[in-house]
Amino acid sequence: MTETPVMGPDIIEIQPCTEEGLVTLEAKLGGKEEREMLDPVILCRCLNASPVFDRPRCSAEMGYGMLEKDGRKIHAFKTGKVIIRRAEGREQALEHLHLVSRTIWPAVRVGEGEALVNCLASEKGCATFPAPPADGGELPAGRPFPAAMEQARGLPQWRFIEEGLAILRAIAGAYPLSGASKATREQFRNAERPILRFLIVVDDPKSAAVGMPFLAASLFLDRAMQECEKLPAEARSAFWELAIESFEAAGSASSGKAGDLEARIGSECARTGADGGPLRSLVRLASARLP
Repeated sequence: MTETPVMGPDIIEIQPCTEEGLVTLEAKLGGKEEREMLDPVILCRCLNASPVFDRPRCSAEMGYGMLEKDGRKIHAFKTGKVIIRRAEGREQALEHLHLVSRTIWPAVRVGEGEALVNCLASEKGCATFPAPPADGGELPAGRPFPAAMEQARGLPQWRFIEEGLAILRAIAGAYPLSGASKATREQFRNAERPILRFLIVVDDPKSAAVGMPFLAASLFLDRAMQECEKLPAEARSAFWELAIESFEAAGSASSGKAGDLEARIGSECARTGADGGPLRSLVRLASARLP
């Protein structure tokens, strides 16, 4: 058993397997205290869209997911417990743990409340910005989203954000004619996969965090579509036009039109009875504070 810092992960067991050289790693990413540190719905959303693991299976009801990597089975729980079986040595086990940590990072609850991707778009924003759970601790969040995005554009991995945004724009553009279907769910996963890749492959967590609002934008665009589906056919067009404008404000980190958009959202929702929450969340993302 290894000693861990306060607020850091607790690697509770690294033991030899029956086969020579293979090990099992068990870790509690939230430390020794048992608590629900991950939002189970967001946990499953991230695991199912993972670009680095195979054969994801996840149950939000159980708060548990199973993945595979290089033939190794990996188990992830909403408590932050992770089990990696039959890794080829300690180094590979810890590398797989790092990949799990970056994959589930968006699902980390902030102050035991909302998941990180949700609170970024909340009215008050995130009280703190958790670091990737295998790192432990928090990141100082002082940069406005536009400034953080401008710096991130110079990264070679920025192409993954652009790829994800392009797919999301295609989904938004096709929706009025295609409607929402089971295929749409897979399209959102296809969009979130490269954004998650950005979160995973950018080494510096502060730089990687720039991907978080884009993942949140996908989440709230999806929720806006679900809300649009509830409306009468004649009310959907105006609502969806506002959804696209709100999404573009989030995707370009443009907060200049926030006041006008929120006023129009309020007016449209008062007229139709629609829930404007997902649209307001998209608009708020443009003003998110990042590390």
